[in-house]
Amino acid sequence: MKKILLLIFVSIVILIVLIFSIPVLRKLVFNRELRNVGISLVQQGSSNEQGLSTGERYPPSSKAKTEPGIDRIKTELIGQQIPGWRFDRISEFKQAAISSIARTDQRIDYQVDLHMLPYDTKEETYYDAQIIVTYESGDDDWYLDKIELVSLSYEILIPPGRWIPITPPLDCSLQPDPEHKLAWTSKTWDYEILSGPDIGEVNLPLADNYEVKTRSKQSVRARLTFQPVMR
Repeated sequence: MKKILLLIFVSIVILIVLIFSIPVLRKLVFNRELRNVGISLVQQGSSNEQGLSTGERYPPSSKAKTEPGIDRIKTELIGQQIPGWRFDRISEFKQAAISSIARTDQRIDYQVDLHMLPYDTKEETYYDAQIIVTYESGDDDWYLDKIELVSLSYEILIPPGRWIPITPPLDCSLQPDPEHKLAWTSKTWDYEILSGPDIGEVNLPLADNYEVKTRSKQSVRARLTFQPVMR
């Protein structure tokens, strides 16, 4: 009799446990919000463990590179040279300006206009140059790559009745001043070439040296312009 009563008591306890347990299980199984929270927690734990095991981190923020301006360009030109000119001192730059810029992700080409006076000159002969300054992109900054001459010009005084020698920069052609009546010759020629407003456009043959004189009876200040050529 006691065994029967004990068996009945155990059955009643199990039944009570099941009655209280089933609603909780049903809520966990069929409640979508609770199920999604549980899945999210499991995934987050898995992601954290994977990140720790592989050593992954957020990518470091990249430092923005500052493009060179005219002051930096002038400073970095010192010690460089172009045909007909060597950049020796910052004081030589009387005027300097960037006239155009061409950009890519890895390269910047600056067209720079310069008005210069040699630091050791005894006469105030100003030179005007147009150059292309190229910068290449590095890991953390822009770096000077090369300098190319577009043109270099200056004025000379030509008195009447005299041939004035001119030595052009290496591998450069000479463009005569179209505003003045001039005559040109060279040791490599056996003839004269005339230039001026009464002649029209004139292209002088390449030469290692030239001589020029005015065709007028007065002194003239003529501008000589040199441009690089490919030989």
